[in-house]
Amino acid sequence: MLPPHSRICLLIYSLSCEFFTGAEQDISIYIKHYEGLSYNRELIKQHKERIRREVHLNNQELHLDFDAFRREFHLRLKPDADGFTGDFKVHSKDEIQMVDLSHIYSGILEDDKGSSCQGSVLEGQFEGSITTGNGTFYVEPISRYTTTNSDYHSIIYHEDDVDDVPLRGARAGFCGAERLKNLVENHQEIPVSRSKRKVNQAKTSCLLHIHADHRFYKRFGSIEAVVAQIGSYMKAVNDIYNNAVFEGIDLVNFKVKFLTVTTEEDPSSPLSNTHLGPEKLLSLFSEMNWNDYCLSYLLTDRDFSGVLGLAWTGQIDNWGGICSKMIPKAGRNYSHNTGLVTLQNFGYYLSSKLVHLTFAHELGHSLGAPHDEGSDCGDLKITGGKGRFLMFPHATYKFEENSDKFSQCSLNHMSDVLTEKKDKCFVVAEQPICGNRIVEDGEECDVGHNESDPCCFSSKEHLGTECTLKPGKQCSPSQGLCCSSNCVFKKADVMCEKQSECRTQNLCTGTSAKCPKPPPKPDMTKCSNGTRVCFSGVCPRWQSYLYTLSEIH
Repeated sequence: MLPPHSRICLLIYSLSCEFFTGAEQDISIYIKHYEGLSYNRELIKQHKERIRREVHLNNQELHLDFDAFRREFHLRLKPDADGFTGDFKVHSKDEIQMVDLSHIYSGILEDDKGSSCQGSVLEGQFEGSITTGNGTFYVEPISRYTTTNSDYHSIIYHEDDVDDVPLRGARAGFCGAERLKNLVENHQEIPVSRSKRKVNQAKTSCLLHIHADHRFYKRFGSIEAVVAQIGSYMKAVNDIYNNAVFEGIDLVNFKVKFLTVTTEEDPSSPLSNTHLGPEKLLSLFSEMNWNDYCLSYLLTDRDFSGVLGLAWTGQIDNWGGICSKMIPKAGRNYSHNTGLVTLQNFGYYLSSKLVHLTFAHELGHSLGAPHDEGSDCGDLKITGGKGRFLMFPHATYKFEENSDKFSQCSLNHMSDVLTEKKDKCFVVAEQPICGNRIVEDGEECDVGHNESDPCCFSSKEHLGTECTLKPGKQCSPSQGLCCSSNCVFKKADVMCEKQSECRTQNLCTGTSAKCPKPPPKPDMTKCSNGTRVCFSGVCPRWQSYLYTLSEIH
């Protein structure tokens, strides 16, 4: 039973919602079926305004309940701007400003284990995705697709009802990566070294600059709405990359550090030309200096007749992808840590599902993944009924289990590039990241995505329980070497670390999971094959220290 204050919140802010079938009008060739939602947006606006005024309510959940697709949805949302850095800024109309991110949310479905939801609430209206055990649902404003008056303000559709009919036939490709090859035909790739380079696992975040052009801005109508869309993109792509298993790399995630928004067409800007193809547009965008960022992406709403995204493929040298710096070529300077994504194809606005997958696909190129086809990866066939992987270059007939997953070939290529380059520009996350296998402030334990761990709730658990100890468990091995696989402290005097030249062996205390720092051996203990002596538990790199002491004595 809910505690009293929760029951009151539920009574006041849980909203009844009518739903309507999507049969009455076709809004998009990409969405085969949807249902309409109509709830009292004014109540949510009032609730958000109260939270904004009263600081003590800042962490209060926003509750939204509705019925659709013959089931009940009970969304429990909390503010979550994890897709942005703490110093995130927006540049628009010759002004740089900090922006309020309190309209961006993530959460769970009540009484639905393993569920999650993310999105934004603007003017009392939720937009985002809801992941359940039966797949993902998307909620969007009906105005995004049609100006026709309707009895409902939002639509909800299932991922299985997203179609890609316009991309079928003649091996139409949604990614134009191959079109860039003629621009870089003289570039010689450096062979990948198979020797294992040690990486800094704490550096997990690739910081992005995003440029939303005037067409993208016009689609959404306000800077706040543009920020909300980008927050949704970051959440979606990070969910995909958090589930990727790289070789020697624990975690990769993306955060937006700086956003440039062009609100009006600027005839003086070369990017404003309406007749530019995707390759030329990306080439012009790449002439700008993006050295301060891991990656820079252009978001637009242009129709490239089959191409939804484009990005330079990451190489282990400075030429392309993550961490690349501006270089001269043919009398001009280029930044090849760039890419672009568009919202439109063959005259139709793309569904959120398609945009999310396109962005994740292009970021895959930026990390070094080629297409799952040709000499690099071979023509990966559909196996086990799970469909093509994310980096397949051509549209498939439907979204299947592998649509948001990377093939092993893609993972191998990305792992090579990440190993060589990520430490050059990735940064340590500002906030704790549940799922990186590092126990940070605010976490009791961290076992990554391992849902079968007996001691600790994984990052995939309910909001509020992730990265915490399971009931009745004393500790987790993720906390330290003095916790057993049975989730209890190891007994006192159990060795947790062998002795070194200048420190004695390490012993557990029996009261903590952490292996205590071992006491130092006495100063002047010989080390380094007798050529040095220990000092404060360290064998210093003073080659003549021992001999100097001998001479003195």
